[in-house]
Amino acid sequence: MEDLLASIIADALDQAAELLELDAVRAEVWASDLTALAAEAGPGGISNLIDALADTGGPAAAAALWAVHSMAAGVDLGDPALEPAPAWVDDLLSSACEAAWLLDERRGVSVALRFVDRADERHVLIVDLVPSTDGAETIGEVVVGPPELLDALEDPGSGIESTEAAPPELAERIARAVRSTSEPTSSYVANGRLLLARLSSFGIEDLEAPVWVEPEVPDLPPPDSEADAWAIQVLDQALGDTGVPDPEGIAVAAAVLREAAASNDRLAQWLAASPGPVDLDEPDLAVVLAALAATAAPAAMAPLAADARRAVLELEWADWLGAINGIVRAGAGASVDPDDLVDQINRCQEVTSTIPKADRVRVAWAFSVVTEAWEPLGITVEGALTEFGTQVLPLALRTAWGAKLGG
Repeated sequence: MEDLLASIIADALDQAAELLELDAVRAEVWASDLTALAAEAGPGGISNLIDALADTGGPAAAAALWAVHSMAAGVDLGDPALEPAPAWVDDLLSSACEAAWLLDERRGVSVALRFVDRADERHVLIVDLVPSTDGAETIGEVVVGPPELLDALEDPGSGIESTEAAPPELAERIARAVRSTSEPTSSYVANGRLLLARLSSFGIEDLEAPVWVEPEVPDLPPPDSEADAWAIQVLDQALGDTGVPDPEGIAVAAAVLREAAASNDRLAQWLAASPGPVDLDEPDLAVVLAALAATAAPAAMAPLAADARRAVLELEWADWLGAINGIVRAGAGASVDPDDLVDQINRCQEVTSTIPKADRVRVAWAFSVVTEAWEPLGITVEGALTEFGTQVLPLALRTAWGAKLGG
């Protein structure tokens, strides 16, 4: 831990000079991430960071101390090391919320808050709200950025439905999610102190900053070969021969996955979680089916992000069977909105179980996570199934449940 803290302090001192060229909001964002890292290094991490900055002295260290003071206790405001104060010091923690929106998109529900500070600088906070098994919401990803992040709301093709709402109501909703969150995402940890500072402007003061917790990797359920074989049989009886996937579509999808693996893109987690994991030198069809099959039945949980782990454990084979049977029967153009996929399950004649109203939000959220690869792989376009999708999705499920290519 001492080596980690020393590295954090060294990086902070290297970056401190850049703070002089920033504004108050960017200084607060920097300090939120820095103090989260210092806290992760140990109980005395933040105080040791403050001492190191004070001992260094100079304009850059002074700017760093003021920034840290905005996000954590422990800076002595009488310390000469705080001089000379940066130009933006009076603007720290002056941000007030001027508008708020509830965002509903395929990936789930988020809250967007737009703030303006004393220097008339604006920024937005976007907080994902993730449904949990007990009906509450938890904090997902937390993004801080310029107001232009909200420009997508003006685009009819964005797939985002926005509803302007009273900022205090949405702030309280975020606060409830904060209290329910036990395994924070890395972006929430990094931006957590900034988020809490903004919530405090609404009079919400009883929240604790998130601390990184190494996620526990859940065990995969034991395989059930008889159930898998039965699911394949039902799938084949329902859909018959869906044809050979378009070779050009497969080639494009495989290229996207290989590029994702080379750049460590989030899509690559599905390749890493496939049996093997899949060799990228395998034929294109094998690469594509391996990634898609892993969304329904991963061979390993460790490569998956925390939300992906939750999602794949949430969905049962009957959910997949009902959703895929429904949209493939409907054909190209069918909606793949997560809520519509839940409706497909409830209407599917081959599936006897239904999703109760109380579970709809959670199941829809799970589908939004595991189907995130569909658009970049050409299975969907603007939320609608493509002809290529009707061909490849049944094959992907057969692969997930143990069928061999050509079998």
